Amino acid sequence: MPDPVVAATLGILGTPTPEEQRISPDVARLLGRAPRDFADWAQRNAAAFR
Repeated sequence: MPDPVVAATLGILGTPTPEEQRISPDVARLLGRAPRDFADWAQRNAAAFR
């Protein structure tokens, strides 16, 4: 995705709330890895949107 699109999307999503931060250990336990944020996903999948 173009940088302005990523920046705008992250601006809409904002910072995780305390409730979202508290569930992170459960996400890691269920997935077997630490949770990833949207920016990480966008970087890994940017080529699919070009």
